[in-house]
Parts: sequence; C-alpha cells; structure tokens
Amino acid sequence: MDRNNPTTSRLISILTFGSLFPILFFRITDPQGTIFWFYSVLMTGFIILTYVMTKGYVPKPDVGYRPEVSVIIPAKDEEEAIEETLARVFRADYPVSKLEVIAVDDGSTDRTWDRLQKVRNRLGVGDRLTLIRNATNKGKRAAMAIGVRKARGEILVCIDSDSFVDRDAIKLLVQPFTDPTVVGVCGHGAAANTDEGVLPKLQHYWYQVMFRIFKGMESRFASVTCCSGLLSAYRRNMVLAVLDDWLNQTFMGRPMLIGDDREMTNLVLKGTEGKFVRSSSDGRLIPVLPLSARDAKVVYQSNAVAYTIVPTKLPEFLRQQLRWKRSHIHGCINASKFMWRKPLPAAASFYLYQFLVYMSTIVSVIWLVVRPLQGDALSGLVFLAGNMYVAFLSGLNVWKLSKAPKEAIPYTVGFVFISVFLSLTVLIYGWLTPWKGGWITRTAQGTNPEEETLSHPTPLIRTNLSGESNPTP
Repeated sequence: MDRNNPTTSRLISILTFGSLFPILFFRITDPQGTIFWFYSVLMTGFIILTYVMTKGYVPKPDVGYRPEVSVIIPAKDEEEAIEETLARVFRADYPVSKLEVIAVDDGSTDRTWDRLQKVRNRLGVGDRLTLIRNATNKGKRAAMAIGVRKARGEILVCIDSDSFVDRDAIKLLVQPFTDPTVVGVCGHGAAANTDEGVLPKLQHYWYQVMFRIFKGMESRFASVTCCSGLLSAYRRNMVLAVLDDWLNQTFMGRPMLIGDDREMTNLVLKGTEGKFVRSSSDGRLIPVLPLSARDAKVVYQSNAVAYTIVPTKLPEFLRQQLRWKRSHIHGCINASKFMWRKPLPAAASFYLYQFLVYMSTIVSVIWLVVRPLQGDALSGLVFLAGNMYVAFLSGLNVWKLSKAPKEAIPYTVGFVFISVFLSLTVLIYGWLTPWKGGWITRTAQGTNPEEETLSHPTPLIRTNLSGESNPTP
C-alpha cells in the first residue's frame, strides 16, 4: 500500500470518517439521557473534529527567516547524553553569527560539567557556547531562568539535555515567528532509542499520535497548550515579561516543581497585556507587544524534529507518567482561567478535551472494573475493542501523515493497553495527590521536593572562556 497514492489517501479518509460519522449519528438518534451516552457522543464528535482539523494542518515552510537565536539547555546528571545534545545543536544549519548556546549544569553529581567543558574544546566553538554551573541543584525552572537572563537572541530555543535535534530543526522551528502574534512554537518529538525494546517503540508511536494528530489540531486553532521541553521556542521578550510569574508559581500553597514546559506555554498563550521588561542598559521598564489572550498564538512545527531518550523500563516510565499527569492537572486548571477568551473554536475544543480526559477515567473504571465485577465482562471487552479501533485509525493516519513505517499501526493499537492501565492507576493517583512534587528529575539535593522554592537560586559558578570557574557576584 503506497501512502503517496491518492487512492490510498482517500480510502483512509473514507475508513476514518465513514465509520465515525455513522457511530455519531446512531448515538445522537438514540438518546438515552445518561452521562455515558453524553460522553460517548462528545468523544466521537471530538475524534472526528481532531481528524478533520489535523488533515488540513501544514507546517510553516522555510521562508529564509533567520533571527538571532539563543539555545538554552538545562542539564542535571546527563553525562551520557549532553555531548551529543550539544554537538547536534552546533551542527545545525543555521548562521554561525546568529546562534549562541547556553548550557546550565544544575548541580550535577556526575561528570556532566566535565563533559560540557570537553565538548566545548572538542567542537572549538569558543564564545558561542556559554557554560554556567549551579553550585547546588535548584530545579529546571531556576536553571532555565539563568539561561534566559543571560541570552541575547530575539528567539529562545529550549532543548532538553537528553534530546537531539535534526540538522534543519532550528531554522524550521523559528519560521512561524514571521507572524508577530506568534509567541511560542512547539517542535515535533520522537524517541531516540527505539532499538532498546518494545516500550520505547510504543512510546515513539504514541508521540507521533500526540504530536502529529493532536498538536496538529491544536495548531490549527493557534492554541497549542504545551510546548514540549524536548524542542520549543519563544520570543525572548515575552518570556522575560512572565519569568517572575513562572518562577514563583504555586499550587495549593506549594511551589510548583513540575509542569515547567506546560506552565511557560500557558503564560505566553495567556497574552502579554500590561507586561513589561527591564532595559539592560538603563533599567527602564519597557512594555512588550501588548497581545491579548485572544490574539497570542502558540503553534506546532511538525518539520522541526528532535529525538529524545525515553524510558526503557516500566517503573521509570510510570514515574515519568505520574509527573506528566500531575503537571496536566496543574496546567489545565491554570489554562482554564483564560482559554475562554480565545476564539470560540479554540476555547470549545480545549474545554471539551479536558472534560473527556477526566471523564474517560471514570468511564474506564466503570466499564473495565465495576461492570465485570457485576458479571458483565462483555462490556469491558466491547470498551477495549472500541479503544483499539480508534487507535487503529490513529495509527493509520500517522502512517499516512508523518511518513512513519507500517509498524506504526500495530504499535499504536498496542499502546491502548498501556493507556488504559495509566487511566486506572497513575491518573487516579495523580488526581488524589496533585499537590505533590515528588518523582521529579531535577530535585535539589538534600531537600524535600514538596518544600523547595525556586524563586531564590543559589550562587552560581560561571565558567569563563579559559575554562576557569569564577563565582558570580
């Protein structure tokens, strides 16, 4: 089957919409007046909306726009990956005179700092690479903030320390900024270590669905709600305008130590009316471009690709998912406070999706646990079959849209079982403990992650170009 054949494309569209529309019609014309009927109608309608919108998604092509870019890479105990991360950035197809890189070692206890100095010498990049070292681990937000304040570029490109960008990723990532109302851009994520077992491959194709299909839909509304940390970009002035708010965020009276990327996306997507940045020359407060929540745009670039190291073992994967579920709870509560000000299609799709995410867990418990315990095992099988069919359609569309191999289809279907398991366990636990900041990857040494504050970073050690370490004032 040739994905480039117009007949194949039409057949996939017919299979997708030709099966979903009759289901929706049947549900609507057979009203049962229950919350589960209501959920079923909305879920089917949302799936149709997602496919309709993502089908028309096209990334911004390269129009030759080359602003000054500052790449910021926070790192904590990444001795195995950090050299390749930096090497990929410096191999980027981007003008040397317009690219600076700032790497912040956030109190690593391994050889990350040595590797940073080694790669600078090996690549011979001189003052294009600034190395900064935190004396103690203060968290990703504090490390990012140090890089932001040091940066000189018009655009900030943020890359996780275990992610590797394609050669043309940076130049493609910045193209949407030709629109002055675009404040953030999310790149496309993929797994770098798919050769390390079944679990990384399952995650890889799950990424394809979440990025290419879901973020593709969000991008049509110019309201991507989470710019992934593996590759994202923002206007520097916009970030400076919300930086203190980001550093001092709290949830239920506690400092927020997770959801860094989602919360930064929220703050710029909310708009910058009434925001100022301080001039570096004379200290004056200068207003930034006053964008309202309705006008501020965050989009997705599917052609700007970064590969990240994903968990290979189930316990590690579950810890990651718990962080993500908790950050989703925090982020969606905050986004709900302003998304109603977006254009109606963007606002409606956001609130509908949030309802469906949390309702799906309740439905999963009833169909997969309660009903089988009542002797109705068939309901659970039907529920699983329905989820597998939707996953099959997702895999089929990912294969068509993102040029993935055909194995995308069975792996996407296989991820259904992990997704259901997460809904019945990790998501519920995240609901019950949303205030916790544990199981994060960048926790300050010797501190309780639920009590640590990020608003007062510890003294830094900044390395000059000769390789000597000097304390900052």
